This record gives sequence, structure tokens and C-alpha cells, in this order.
Amino acid sequence: MLDDTLIIITSDHGEQLGQHGLYGHAGLHESVVKIPLIMRLPDRLPQGLRVKGYAQQVDIVPTILDLAQIETNYRFDGVSLLELIKGRRIRDYAVVETWGERAIIDGDWKLIVHYEKEFKEPGVELKMLLDEVKPIPYKGVRIELYNIRDDPMEVINLVERKDKVDELLEKLERWIRDHLEEGEADPMEILDRYLSPQPVEWQKR
Repeated sequence: MLDDTLIIITSDHGEQLGQHGLYGHAGLHESVVKIPLIMRLPDRLPQGLRVKGYAQQVDIVPTILDLAQIETNYRFDGVSLLELIKGRRIRDYAVVETWGERAIIDGDWKLIVHYEKEFKEPGVELKMLLDEVKPIPYKGVRIELYNIRDDPMEVINLVERKDKVDELLEKLERWIRDHLEEGEADPMEILDRYLSPQPVEWQKR
């Protein structure tokens, strides 16, 4: 039964453990967005293979359905990772997002854009709870640009590389526009539901 069972080990996010003066998992730095994805299914997946490319959480369900040979008419934002495992490219770059932040990863380069600046204004102190509450200053910026091959810890912000910032920003904003146009749901309706009080029936069980 074990060899006929698909096992997937992954996570929804990593963690900031002091990098950039932050603790938590709300940002888009590599320590948060670069997570493990390990899959095992001996009869269908090669063993010991490390795959290079862009895989995202939205790809997991299409991959499970593909491996289980289940057809569906549902539309997914992700794609099956079997093509990536076979050595084919499934996307040219990856976009990740959280709250008012968006990031695009394209080759060696990564651009992070803080659209909601009020969340992290320069000089605002974020607090963490260890033995006691301690203030941690976060020197917020609107745009961060890193070469994640040469600088995997994202220490040196290369935002002065205006050519690269403009190139990645154009790709990111085109991705946002395309998804707003192609989406089947009304984003404002979703936002309204998200901000509305949710039922708490489960708490009574």
C-alpha cells in the first residue's frame, strides 16, 4: 500500500527568524517563500530526482489529479508538475504575494513591491514576544531588488538598478492585470466577504 500511495511533504510558508530584523512569516523574502516540496510515488515518479524550476502551491492539486489520472472540468490557477519533472518549463517566472506585498522571481533576480506602505512605514517598531516584549525596528522600503544567486540572504538591496526594477515591475504588473481580466470571480466581492464577520459555529462543537 505504501508504494501505491502518493506522499507529499511541503509547507505553506517558511519563517523569518531575525532576518531583516523580522520574526514571523508575513513577508516575501526567501526564508518565507522558498519551501520544500518532496513527492514520492515509486511507480509514477523518479526516485532521487531534484527538479529545477518554479513550482507553487497552486500546482499541488493539479499534480495530484494528474498522478491519479482523474479528469475534471474545474479550472485551476496552477498546473501539473509532471511536465516540470519531465524537464519541461511550465512557467517563465514565479509571482508570490501576501497582504499588500507582491514579488516576482525571474532567474537570478527577485523584486519585492510593498503596495501598502502604511503597513511598514520606516521607523515603525514591530514587536515580538520572547522572554519579554522587545521592539524591533523595521526600516520599511517600497521596493526591494535582490540577486538571489549572488545574495541568497537578500542583504544587498539593488534598487538603484533601475533597468532591472523597471523590467521586473512591468512583468509583475502585467501578471496582475492578466489575472484580474481572466479571473472568474469578482475580487471586490471576495474582499468584502473576507472583511465580513465569519460564522463561529465550529467553536460550539
